[in-house]
Amino acid sequence: MKKSLALIFLTFLGFSVLICDDFKFWKGGVYNPAISTPKQILGYEIGDFITEHYEMERYIDALAKSSNRVKVIKYGESYERRGMYLLVISSPENLSRLDEIRGNIKKLTDPRITSESEAKRIAESNPIIVWLNYSVDGDETAAFEAGIQVAYQLCAGEDETTKKILKDAVVIINLPHNPDSHQKAVSWFKATFVGKYGNPDPYASEHRGDWRMKTNYNHYLIDLNRDAFACSQIETQKVVEQLHYWNPQVFADHHGETKNMFFVPYAPPVNLNIPATTKKWAQVIGLNIARGFDDYGWSYYTGEVFDLHYPGYWDSYPALNGAIGMTFETDAGGRKGFQFEREDETVITFKEGIHHHFIASMKTLEAAVNHRSEILFDFYKFRQTALEEAKREQYKQFVIVPDKDKEKTSRFIELCLKHGIEVYEAKESFTSASARSYFDKTTTKKTFRKGVFIIPMYQPQKRLLKTLFEPDPQMEEEFLKEAKFAYEYNKKLGKNVRRLPLGFYDVTAWNLPIAWGIECYLTEDEAKVKVERVNQKPEFNFYIPTDTPKYAYVFKYDTDASAKMLAKLLTYDFKVGVASRYFYSETGEFFPRGAVIVRVERNRHIQDFHQKIKTFAKEFGVDLYTINTAYTERGIDLGSNWVVELKKPKIAVLTEEPVSQTSYGAIWYLFERVYEYSFTPIRWDYFSSVDLYRYNVLIIPDANANQLKKLLGDDGVKKLKEWISNGGVLVTLKNASVFPTLKGVEFTTSKLLGEGSSEDDEYEEKKPAEAKDTVKVKEKKVAERIEFTPGAIMRVKLDTLHFLSFGYGDEIAVHIYSSLIFEKSKDGANPGVFADKDVRISGFVWEDMEKKFPGKAYLIEEPVGRGKVIMFADDPNFRLYWQSLNRLFLNSVLLSPSFLNF
Repeated sequence: MKKSLALIFLTFLGFSVLICDDFKFWKGGVYNPAISTPKQILGYEIGDFITEHYEMERYIDALAKSSNRVKVIKYGESYERRGMYLLVISSPENLSRLDEIRGNIKKLTDPRITSESEAKRIAESNPIIVWLNYSVDGDETAAFEAGIQVAYQLCAGEDETTKKILKDAVVIINLPHNPDSHQKAVSWFKATFVGKYGNPDPYASEHRGDWRMKTNYNHYLIDLNRDAFACSQIETQKVVEQLHYWNPQVFADHHGETKNMFFVPYAPPVNLNIPATTKKWAQVIGLNIARGFDDYGWSYYTGEVFDLHYPGYWDSYPALNGAIGMTFETDAGGRKGFQFEREDETVITFKEGIHHHFIASMKTLEAAVNHRSEILFDFYKFRQTALEEAKREQYKQFVIVPDKDKEKTSRFIELCLKHGIEVYEAKESFTSASARSYFDKTTTKKTFRKGVFIIPMYQPQKRLLKTLFEPDPQMEEEFLKEAKFAYEYNKKLGKNVRRLPLGFYDVTAWNLPIAWGIECYLTEDEAKVKVERVNQKPEFNFYIPTDTPKYAYVFKYDTDASAKMLAKLLTYDFKVGVASRYFYSETGEFFPRGAVIVRVERNRHIQDFHQKIKTFAKEFGVDLYTINTAYTERGIDLGSNWVVELKKPKIAVLTEEPVSQTSYGAIWYLFERVYEYSFTPIRWDYFSSVDLYRYNVLIIPDANANQLKKLLGDDGVKKLKEWISNGGVLVTLKNASVFPTLKGVEFTTSKLLGEGSSEDDEYEEKKPAEAKDTVKVKEKKVAERIEFTPGAIMRVKLDTLHFLSFGYGDEIAVHIYSSLIFEKSKDGANPGVFADKDVRISGFVWEDMEKKFPGKAYLIEEPVGRGKVIMFADDPNFRLYWQSLNRLFLNSVLLSPSFLNF
């Protein structure tokens, strides 16, 4: 390594001291002395210490005051109210005409109105827009620091490369994408590291952040690098808004920490909706970065991991919007702290990791401006060829029927609009000759009424639209071939032998209409119907009565809005009943099982009762009905034993190790932001002292079952079982659902299929074939291996009489992202069971694994004494976009304490 980067380690009083001799981020850099350096504002060179959020704000404010090359835009705030900023950097001439530059780029996004000749003219003359995204994973701290250094380079640099970048590009630096995560990681690290420059020993505590501080998630512990299309979090919503405002042609997302620096070209599988030109330019940029790294003799790797298949990443989402989306992973900072001992006992430093990101950023900008006009024209061609493809697609449009859940449909349309997807409302009825739902595989003739929403495949956002809506996304054949080879090879290996990786980095199915539970149809023909474009969130009218009933207010429990209203009523101590059988009102209105009854006489303690319940119904979007008598002509009477009076759930949720952060975070977000229902988080380390009888529901999010058992110990398991037996409800998700099946716990008669089965299942009584008498021998049964299902959508049949299925029909779609398959409970109920046929709806499942799902349990209710255990085979709240299952989860919490005898 060159002298300018030489590292001399000294030991003084037990502390490691790092000296950097004449370090420079950019070779041959010449800088305008009038521009504030990071050291002048922060008090240290970038990489010599770690920067907090408020310090970054001070520095970018100083840059804006001292440089005419930058415009700072505050575009949002995080949940913890930290600012989110874009630094728009270019030449002063370009900054003076930003609206014109952005307007020209906008023209390239719609080939229906911009001709190819006009696009070529724009490509020849317009600057390219390059977005450098730093610190979406906030604990990957080298990325954050690199963003500051790149900003200084572009604002102060006087070398020819920097000047060319400023002339031919508008550079957007996002600092930071995930401010809350970054700040807590910095605060924790500052309070933890030892020595003046940290301890490089990999076992030092500073490299092993605790449950909350080692996470790269936001305030609610949601992974923002999986949230791009879901837009569940405020940070994501703001970045998506800005991305569609600027429409960048290159988008580089900076991460860490890998063995060596990682950058493009892409690893397979690449989403099949991304064209070859995107892959071509990623390779061109990657080669330019490689040349830059070779100048320093640095190690790096490309194309081995971090695929471009799942559309929620912050490389694939921009790529599906026409940019050259890329992921960069540096090899220092973050969990590796100020310095970290590598496998060969050499030490890599924080500053080196920052430097790697810095060079990758500059070489990306260099490649972008060197190929500016070609990349700009291919940005136009991205949508032009998409329109051509749309004409050849099997499905021409998607039709959304709002009738079943108008409020959710309204939010769904709003999400589509956020993504720039064109939506139209039918102004008259029409008939499709070939329509199908996502649950069907055959098309039929279907008539749609006026007011349905039509999303045509033929539109500039076709590639993103198809990705989010296609019924069964396919994967590259070469990738699947290699994955299947590894799968078959692994079958031949012993249990304890390291297996070949199968190559699946993330989920393989995510269909938005299915995930939301929207009534949506695919048609093979285009509607010949008068339509009107939808430009804002649709508004629907809901029935709110003007009269006051003698007996009760009633609403149907079949929408997300009704679930929110039920939670609100319980929060405000309304006395509520739930009909477990159907009935008809005196006016002939049908109310299915699960209907919520709020009696006037039982709620006299509620001040302004009539006004409040009507206000809630209007707020949430719920049709509210009045009933003047408990007598009904058909169905149960409203004083029937089939009407269950709800007890107010008092909820505790287990948190911290060994619970999954994202699983807990989703529950936290749902209760706090969606249902506005209070809960108490409880950590395992003081579980033994918790008075469980303060609660009637205990939720264990996805968690390692064996660690749960170990942490509880025999006394904890006994305590938990006694609480359940006395009327408590234990709700477990995904891996935590293995816990009730374990030997020594045994809260359920369900068993886990395969190697995860309890020890009692390892042997079975068998009669040898050659035996002539009645003697039986104990023969060892080899446990079958259950292979991981990488995020497929599966069909589940519901028991329509069970309270857990209130608000649903007899069939739902669930997401499976695990190697867990549960046998049905023998002594309990199985309200959700995988379908006997056509069990796979979408996504990848190994063929022999798919055959194991039919008839197995997805949702189990097991009585234990006077209480019960409710087990979900996977996480129904997955990444907060699987909204179709929110009520199923909520039923297990809000209804279960009152349905102990059902």
